Order: sequence, then C-alpha cells, then structure tokens
Amino acid sequence: MPPKKGAWPKKPSEEAVEDEHERLVELSASATTDTAMVLAAIQEMSRKMDDRFNSLDAAMKACQAVLDEHETRLSAVENMATDHDGRLDAVEQLAKRLDVANRALQDKVIDLEARSRRQNIKIVGLAENVEAGQAADFVSNLMPALFGREHFVKPVEVDRAHRLGSLRAGVAGRPRVMIARLHSYCTKERIMRLAMEKSPLVYQGQRIHIFPDIPPEIWKRRQLFEDTRKKLKAAGLRTGYIFPSRLRVTNGGVTSTFDTPEEAKLYADNLVPRVDC
Repeated sequence: MPPKKGAWPKKPSEEAVEDEHERLVELSASATTDTAMVLAAIQEMSRKMDDRFNSLDAAMKACQAVLDEHETRLSAVENMATDHDGRLDAVEQLAKRLDVANRALQDKVIDLEARSRRQNIKIVGLAENVEAGQAADFVSNLMPALFGREHFVKPVEVDRAHRLGSLRAGVAGRPRVMIARLHSYCTKERIMRLAMEKSPLVYQGQRIHIFPDIPPEIWKRRQLFEDTRKKLKAAGLRTGYIFPSRLRVTNGGVTSTFDTPEEAKLYADNLVPRVDC
C-alpha cells in the first residue's frame, strides 16, 4: 500500500542495516565457498577423466601396436603363402613330368620283360615229377607227342625248363606250372597255333593247357577285353591280340584293331546284333 501523500518512509535502524550487511557477507562467503567446492570437484573430475583418457589412449596405442604387429605378420604369411603356391605349382608340374616319365619307363620295362619271355611257354596241368628231373628233355619230347611228329621236322630245342613255385606247393595242391624257354621263336609260335587248333589237349589222361608266358601287367590289360572278345567269338568272328594289348578282330576278311576296351565294346555292340540277325 503506497504511503500517504505527505508522509515520508521511515529510515531503517542502524542495527537492521548492520544485520542485513552481515547476512549479505555470510551469503557472499557461503557462495564463494560453494563455488570453490564446485570448482574443486570439477577439477577433480577433470583430473580423473584425464587419467582415464590417458589410460584409454595408452591401451588404444597398445592395441594399435598389436594390430600393426599382426598386420605385419599376416603380410609375411600372405607372402609366404604366395611363395608356397608358386613352389607347389612347380612341384605339381614336376610330379606330372615325373609321372609321364615313370609311365614311359614302366612301359619300357614291361616291353623288355615281354621280349625276354617271348620264346617261353607255360604248361598247366602236368602231374608232378612226370619230367623225372629232366624238364628240358621232357618238354622237347612232349611237343611231338601232343601234336604229332609231322609238325616238327627237327627235334624241338628247349634251352631250359622248370616248375614255378616250391615243391611243397605242388605236392600239397594242384600240380605246379611248368615254364619252358624254346630256342626258336618260330617253334614257340607253331606250338601256340597247334595248341589252339588241337584243343583240348590231354596227356596221360590229364587235361593240360599251354599258354604264352606274358607279364602279368599285359594279362591284366588284355583281361579288360575278355567280355567283348567272348561276345565276338560267340558271333563267329576271329579274335586275337597284337602285342602288347591291342584286340584284333577279323570279320569277313576285314581286320580291325582296338586300343581300348571301350572302342572294342562299341564295335561289338554295333556289329553283333547284325550278325545275330
């Protein structure tokens, strides 16, 4: 409520002024103290944050150093892998060349072995000890006895002959195979032709067989043709082998040769139905 006109406000007493001044001083001191405490707290917080950031920065630098080391090692591993890939490619190429060379050497060894056996024959089914310890003489006399002396103008020359395997094996089971090396390749071929023409062969009441002495690797290759060969023979075609393992088929005076069983089978599948008709 405004003072009435003509009335002056009362002056505060000196005590009230003094009290107000003290109160203001206390408030100022309190505010100063609070500000100092706040500043101290802020500074402490800033210091702690600086410490934590410094610690985090050190940890980040350590992680970066580890990452740099890993990157360096990874680069080294990648370089080594690239080098190993190149060396592995070189080894693979070398292995391929060695494989080709090895196959060529195997073929040469088989060919040489077959040539060393080309005058040999195998006789299967002869009773044990029928040769009485004179295998070469026995084979020389056996051939005319089996096929007739008219087929041999001169005595059959046998360089050597023997049984395959141990004596115990022959006594315990079926007779051991006898192998003989003939002096003449022509004589060997004549015997093989006569063996086919006069089959079955019988000696002293026992069925015997005469085969060429061929390396087992060639036998295995020829065996792959056998199903097709039997089919062609059943159809009346003449068949045989060209060394080492090529199938020869004669049909109506026309001779065909096959290097692989697949080629021979395709030929037989196309030909035999027409022959059967």
